[in-house]
Amino acid sequence: TNASSWKDDGFPWRAVDGDGQTGWIANESDHDWVSIDLGASFTLSRVEIRWGTHFAESYYLQGSVDGSRWDNFALALGREGWVVTVLAQGSRARWVRIMGNIRNSDAYEVRDIAVHVCQKTLAFSARGGKLYGKGASAYDAHRLTAVAAQPQVCNRATYVPYYWSTDGYGALVAVDNDGFHPHLRRIYPASYTTDGKSLSWGWLGTVEFYLMPAATLEAGTHAYFALTGAPRVPPRWAFGFIASRWGWKDQNYIEATLENFRDRRFPLDAIVMDFEWYTNRTDYGFLPHGETWYQDFGTQRATLPNPKQQLKSYRQKFHVRMGGIRKPRLGNTDFLSRARWNGWLLPGGAPDGQFPSDMDRVYAWGRNLDFSNTEVRDWYARQLRHLLNVGISFWWNDEGETDYFTYFYWNTAQVQALRATISSPTAPHRRFFSLNRAFTPGLARLGGAVWTGDIDPSWEDLRRTPGLMLNYALAGAPYVACDIGGFSGETQGELLTRWMQVGVFMPIMRVHSWLWAQPHWPWLFGETASTAMREALELRYRLIPYHYSLAHGMFDRKHLWMRPLAMVFPDDPVAVSITMQWMDGSLMVAPVLREDSHREVYLPAGKWYHFNSTSAVDGEVHLGGHAEEDEIPLFVRAGTVLPLAPVVQSTDELPGGPLEIQIYSGADGSFDLVEDDGESVNYEVGLMRTTNFVWYDSARTLSWRARGSVAEPGRHAFTQVRVTVFDSKTHHPIILEARDLLDGGSIPPSELQPVLQV
Repeated sequence: TNASSWKDDGFPWRAVDGDGQTGWIANESDHDWVSIDLGASFTLSRVEIRWGTHFAESYYLQGSVDGSRWDNFALALGREGWVVTVLAQGSRARWVRIMGNIRNSDAYEVRDIAVHVCQKTLAFSARGGKLYGKGASAYDAHRLTAVAAQPQVCNRATYVPYYWSTDGYGALVAVDNDGFHPHLRRIYPASYTTDGKSLSWGWLGTVEFYLMPAATLEAGTHAYFALTGAPRVPPRWAFGFIASRWGWKDQNYIEATLENFRDRRFPLDAIVMDFEWYTNRTDYGFLPHGETWYQDFGTQRATLPNPKQQLKSYRQKFHVRMGGIRKPRLGNTDFLSRARWNGWLLPGGAPDGQFPSDMDRVYAWGRNLDFSNTEVRDWYARQLRHLLNVGISFWWNDEGETDYFTYFYWNTAQVQALRATISSPTAPHRRFFSLNRAFTPGLARLGGAVWTGDIDPSWEDLRRTPGLMLNYALAGAPYVACDIGGFSGETQGELLTRWMQVGVFMPIMRVHSWLWAQPHWPWLFGETASTAMREALELRYRLIPYHYSLAHGMFDRKHLWMRPLAMVFPDDPVAVSITMQWMDGSLMVAPVLREDSHREVYLPAGKWYHFNSTSAVDGEVHLGGHAEEDEIPLFVRAGTVLPLAPVVQSTDELPGGPLEIQIYSGADGSFDLVEDDGESVNYEVGLMRTTNFVWYDSARTLSWRARGSVAEPGRHAFTQVRVTVFDSKTHHPIILEARDLLDGGSIPPSELQPVLQV
């Protein structure tokens, strides 16, 4: 599991050409081998190769124990970018070499080679089981299953030491600290491979296996969360819309942007600021000693000249919270001197932002905090308290791929800071929320969410987004966001619109862009696009009672709320492999992900209604055709009870009017509406109000009963309900007048009889 062999200075091995340049370039006439000496004989699990500008059409992979007799390990096909060759169980070597075959170019280039080794192995028998839950990257976002996995954290990639097998069990593997290589701590020293007949784990150090009998993927997820901790419910505002960018220029720009959101009626609940909230210069070029003028825990005068007054004003006037970016390192010379003296820093630097990482581009050398150290967490928490006291609501944790567990321990320190905050009597009980670029199992129990990294503004990265979200959820991170519109470059109106429509049905909805791009504010992309994006945001806010209740259900019952079709329709051979549709509770989300606006929808067996319509379709069926720019293909299962809020501009405006309960007839159904104060951890001890709505289809009756005090949600509680029934036998829905919700009630069949079509 440790990648590569090593030079004396601890850097990863790199092939170099005769002039000492990084990378190894072979001409067709060379017939040379790229060889690696691992320094000792190891059991190998696989070899990873990252090609340069040109790649070999195929390549030979050999290994040797003594350097003279070479065994053929593999003959594999090359392709652009990064390739992985899984080796047969028991492959052992000290020397590894590759040679490529090329036809249509003069040369090929090998940028990186990583050899994964292990000290010990353990094999389980297998009956062809499919493995879910490994995590994902851009390379495998369109696949839910795996035959091998190397747990690691990286920009745009997270893999975990867990899987659930269709053979009927889940497995999580824990190793001790001794297995980690000091300069590649982001790579977890355990991995697995399977050939369908056996499944082999390899590891370094001491290991613990946690095996969880589970007959279904849903049961496997339940067992996984029972072991690593139930995902805590984010604050209610996090279910709205978050506007982020790198490049908030100054206070005037911030306030003008907030005015635009409100005046143009684009709902919003939070903003996120990059470097500019605490510094006017990035620290990427700093040497290990840092800079004397740099402030790691201050605020920048241009953007936040009076932070406490400003942030209070933004809450009161605009109903907006502010989150700030954090880096897991220090830039101030005095802080660095103290940390170095106390042994608080990790060895080496941070990997670059690629996946797999290019270790020739390591940065922040000798400046990254070791958050696994209790003293570091205590000190760091003290530095954050005054920032929380001035009104910063949450943290955006970036570039923490310095150690496999950095994000977990970093969040632990931030939780500690929040619990010690004295800005108000309720602050220590406030819910913790953070957004992180990678994760490890258990982060969700702290309140940490994850985003999919620094993606590009491309249709391909849009298409990858649903698969990344689903794979991350199966790997233990159910609260997933992305940089809607793409981070690294200019986006286009239609692409941003389609991405916003995807974001409506993601657990966390957030736009983001880098310093040199036009920010992804909806009104900047033309009237057609801005109108479609406004409608998407309005739907997002209408869904808040639904999403918020499902999040409570996930905490309570440990079942995913956003989940792949494979979890709901495991016996449907088409559904199990789909990654560009997903289930949002009982809603089938099938967004438009193509530049030509063509729909690609598959509906499994059953009756499916078009959202907000009496029109229904019977599965199993594929649907296509052209979708208008403001259209989101969304389908609802018969028997669904769907709670919707009125359109509001922020969650502070809830309830905003009567709750609408939509009934999609054709089967019995029920839904638990959960309401609480939206801010505190009191829900963890049962301080909430739950209203159970039950629809009896044959009797045409809706009834409801509430438990818990209406005082728990306070002024945000719904007090009235309006019922809409959709029936495929009628042209128009049945729409009833609003009535008091009270602690219970029912609507008799006489009010819910459909008017049959003639």
